[in-house]
Formats: sequence, C-alpha cells, structure tokens
Amino acid sequence: MNTRRVRLLLVPLVGLTAAAVAAGAVASPPTSVSGTVSNTSATFNSVRAAGDNLIIGVSATAAYTGSFVGTSTINGTLIIHADRSANFHDGETFTGTVNGVSGTVTLNLNGRNDSTRAVRASDTIVGATGDLAGLHGVLSEVGTVTGPPGPLGTYTGQIQSGSA
Repeated sequence: MNTRRVRLLLVPLVGLTAAAVAAGAVASPPTSVSGTVSNTSATFNSVRAAGDNLIIGVSATAAYTGSFVGTSTINGTLIIHADRSANFHDGETFTGTVNGVSGTVTLNLNGRNDSTRAVRASDTIVGATGDLAGLHGVLSEVGTVTGPPGPLGTYTGQIQSGSA
C-alpha cells in the first residue's frame, strides 16, 4: 500500500475513535444536594484597615452533613464594612463523601452577610479528585453568623459528574 492510501484509511479511523471517546465522556443528569454547613474554627491571620473597612485574612474549617459529609479547610479574605455587613471570597477544599462517593472537592466560595448577620453565599465546584473526579456544580448557602467561629446554615444545589 502506498502512503497516500494508508493516510486515507487512517483519517476515518482517527475520527471514529475521537467520536467514541467523546460519547463516553457524557455528563450525568443533574442531582440535587442539600444539608448543613457550619464553621468549626476560624483564625484571623491578618487584619488591616482600609478607610472604614477591615480587611481580614482568614483560615477556617467547616463541617458538612447531608449530601456532602466531611470537612473543609477554607482560606480567604473577609471584608467587614462600617455598617457591620461583610463580604468574603475564599478557596475551600472539602474532603469526604458526596452522596456516598469519596474524594476531594475544590470550591470557590463567595458571599456576604448583611448588618443583621444573615449570610448568603455561592460555593462553585472548580475541581475534584478521587472517585469524585469530574464533579461540577454550585451550592447555594444561607445561614447566620452567630459569633465565632463563623456562620452556620444550610446548603442546596445541583451537581453533575462527567463532562459538561
């Protein structure tokens, strides 16, 4: 066989292989999740003033129950405003199980609390390992800051495994 003929045979074969791989990487249907989340410890690593705001570097741990069962380590920034409201942006690493499947989930946590200490946050899954590899989704959190070590509340959301 000449080289041209071999190439003509290989092109469709490569295309079929790519299509088979892509078909196997289909996402699962979305699954609803819910449960509780509460901070179990918090450390202020740094505190500085910026006008009427306090900017605080925070490390914390949280416990999850419900669909997520395990603990998280949290590192980020808390900004407390003069009116006693606050907003935060954190990186979070959860280790445990999600609907009984074990692994580690990396999340991007963004939220705020108002001057009454009512908390609203969004926790977006940005990565996962172990048997949870390929997991993605968003958790919505609501709760209250009751004092140290931080907020406690509930989460609800939709998760999905596999490629989006």
